[in-house]
Amino acid sequence: KGQRRHSSFYVGQHLYHWLQLHQMFPKNIEELMQISRYRLKDYIKGQRAISLALSTF
Repeated sequence: KGQRRHSSFYVGQHLYHWLQLHQMFPKNIEELMQISRYRLKDYIKGQRAISLALSTF
């Protein structure tokens, strides 16, 4: 699993939409994390990416 899932170009291209969705559905995301505890590591990684992205604006 040493391969990156998305290229930097892809991330930059879709970042705005990801941030919008994250702001629109925070409760839904939290509920999903309660159900899917095995995805918690990925969720934390995503939260870090979102905070880094928001710090650039």
